[in-house]
Amino acid sequence: MSTLFQSELNLPSRGVSRRVTRRPDILPGDTEVLFDEAGPGCIRHWWLTYTPADREAVHDRIHDLHLRIYYDDADTPAIDLTLGQFFGIMLGQDLYAVHSAALTVMPKNALNCYLPMPFGAMRMELKNRSASKVSIWFMADWHGYSGKSLTPLRLTTYPHAEHTASSAGSYLMADITGEGFIAGMTKAVRVQDESDAWYHTGGDLWLLDGETDPHPMRGIGGEDIFNMSFGVWEAQAPWVGTPHLKEPFKGAAGRAGYECVNYRFFGPDPIWFNTSSVVRFGSKANDIETVIYAYAHMQSVPSILTPDTWLLAGPFRCHNESAFHRREWAEEPIHLWPETWTPEFGQYVTDQGHAAFGIPIQADSEHGWCDFARHFRGRKPANIGTQPVDVSAYAVGKVHVNKSGLYDIYIGYDDWLSLWINDEPVITSGHHNSGFAIDKETRALPAGDVEIRVKLSNQDNFQWRLWAFHVKIA
Repeated sequence: MSTLFQSELNLPSRGVSRRVTRRPDILPGDTEVLFDEAGPGCIRHWWLTYTPADREAVHDRIHDLHLRIYYDDADTPAIDLTLGQFFGIMLGQDLYAVHSAALTVMPKNALNCYLPMPFGAMRMELKNRSASKVSIWFMADWHGYSGKSLTPLRLTTYPHAEHTASSAGSYLMADITGEGFIAGMTKAVRVQDESDAWYHTGGDLWLLDGETDPHPMRGIGGEDIFNMSFGVWEAQAPWVGTPHLKEPFKGAAGRAGYECVNYRFFGPDPIWFNTSSVVRFGSKANDIETVIYAYAHMQSVPSILTPDTWLLAGPFRCHNESAFHRREWAEEPIHLWPETWTPEFGQYVTDQGHAAFGIPIQADSEHGWCDFARHFRGRKPANIGTQPVDVSAYAVGKVHVNKSGLYDIYIGYDDWLSLWINDEPVITSGHHNSGFAIDKETRALPAGDVEIRVKLSNQDNFQWRLWAFHVKIA
C-alpha cells in the first residue's frame, strides 16, 4: 500500500528523517506540548500510549485526554477533540481494536496515526482533563524538507455529536469553506428510535463547490457509504470497517441499546472540493457522534448573490408530470399560506398518524444550496419511506440587487423544476431526467429586493434521488 495521500498532497519524495520522543507526566488540568517543530515538514507517523485509569474509573482515560494541533503559528487549532474522538473510540466506550490504514489502536492503549500531517510549523498539545496524573509515552517520525515549498493543505478534523439527533432529520457532519479534500469519516450510533434500523435514513449527502462549480453526491442507505450490505457488520479492512458493534440480541439494528462505530477512509477515492463542502447524513432520533477528517486550506472564497434564507412550503404529491404542473397554494403570496400543512399521501402517512409541517419552514442557504429532503423527510420505515419520492415542494427567497440591468441566473437541479422571478415565470418546464445539471437564464432585474420562487420535484429514481437545488446570480 503506497503512502497515504502522497499524490494528493504532492509531498517531496525524500526528506530528512527526524524523530521526536516525549515521556511526560501530566497533572490534572495541565497541558503538555508533545511536538513543537519548525518546517517545512510532515509527520508521517505518530504513536502514543498512556497509563490506564484506575479500575473504579467511569470511562477510559482516552476520553479525558484532549488533543489540540496548531499549524503555522495559527491562534486557532485545526484539530481540537479528545483522543477518543480522533482515534474512533466513541460513545464513551473503553478501548477497542481499530485496524484501518489511517488509524490503528493496538492492545494496551497503543494509538497509531498514519495520516500524513504537513506543516510549515506545528505544535501538538495534550491536556489532561481527568482527576489524576497521566503518564504519556509519545513518538513522532517526521520528514524535514529544507528550502522546499509545501502544500498549503493541513489535516483538519470536524467533530460533531447530537444526543439525540432529529427524527427524520439531516445531521450535519461538516461545513467547510476553503479548498482541499475529505480524507475520511467515523460515525457512531446508539439506537433509541426503534422505528427502523439507523442506516435507513436516506444516507449521505455531499454539496460541493457552491460558489464556483455546484455539484452534489447523494447516497441511498447508511450502510452504502461504509461499503457494507444489508446492514453493517463487525469487520475491518484498510479503508472501511466497524470496530465496535453491540447488539442486545441478533438482528437488533433497529432496537434500543444497539451501538455501532464505523469508519471510512477515502484512500483511493478522496472527495475534492475547491471552495466549499457540506456533508450531511440522514438521521433518526438516535445518539450520533461523527468526525470528518479533511485536508483543508482555509481561505476566502468568491461571494455569490443568492438568498440567505428560503421559506419552504410543501410537500405535495407529484407522481407524474401533469401533477407537477398543477397549481398549488404555495404559488400564492406567502401571507396567504396556511400555518400548517398535512400531506395525506405515501411516505407521510404511518400507523402513528399523518405527518404535519409548520408553514413556512425557514431554511438557511448553504453556499447557495437548498435541500428539500432535509426538511421534508418521509416518516415510513426504510429508505423508500424516509427518502421522499413522487413529491414536490416550493422555496421562496429574496436577493438584493444593487443596480438594475441584465443578470445571469444559474440554477442547478435534477428532475423537474419551475422558476419565477418577481412572480414572472422564467422556467416553466425544466427537465433534468438524467441527473444534476445547471441551467442558465439571462433576465433584466430591477434594483432592490428581488423574489425568487422555485418548485422542484423528486421522483422515484435510485440513480439520483437528489431533492435539492442551487441558485446563484451573476
